[in-house]
Amino acid sequence: MKLIAHRGASLERPENSLESLILASELGAYAVECDVRATADGEYVLFHDDNLARLGGSDKKVCQVTLDEMRSLLSAKGRSLITLDELLRCYRAKAFVLLHIKVDEPDESFFRMLRGSAINFICGIQSLKAAETCRRIFPPEQILAFMPALDMCVDFHRAGAGIIRIWENWLDRITPDKVRAACPGAEVYIMANSPDTGMDGTPASLDYFIKIGADGVLLNDIRMAVEHLDKLM
Repeated sequence: MKLIAHRGASLERPENSLESLILASELGAYAVECDVRATADGEYVLFHDDNLARLGGSDKKVCQVTLDEMRSLLSAKGRSLITLDELLRCYRAKAFVLLHIKVDEPDESFFRMLRGSAINFICGIQSLKAAETCRRIFPPEQILAFMPALDMCVDFHRAGAGIIRIWENWLDRITPDKVRAACPGAEVYIMANSPDTGMDGTPASLDYFIKIGADGVLLNDIRMAVEHLDKLM
């Protein structure tokens, strides 16, 4: 089962930082996940939330501030920020980068930029239109559907996604075998999400995901996951 580090090694390094992504790769992650958004001046930044409330102490949205303004707000809270351009120039770890694209309807030029880089990307898309655009540049095995509803797997698969992400708390209604039956050839990744441990994941949850045939898992505690799977081998 492939291990995907959610926002990098986010329990040990700042989320979505270059250090977090590199550490997760060094620990043994198959892929490292990070989020990309666009600022008011059109700069692409690695940032999860749509606003700066949690990390920057401001109610402004990412799309409402310039890159310099965003860096200033985060710096005041002791946090740094990297751009997508900096990631493209500096990331040379071996793990794939699962880029959760939170840009409104990215065009072909965006995906060509990713495809032409030295990084092996998996494009995490949120809309059918983005999937259709992405498939003109990337093969299905490098397109992951962050689908908003569990009944959309067929639509996303037809649009070009070769990997379907489902949530742990959806497993009472949908399972990897059902997804694969509806979407032949697709891989199924599970996002860890339990009431007790959130997105960290646990050895018990990993055992269960393996039992039900998940192809991959996204979780925060990448060190625990790598060590646990090593014990099972």
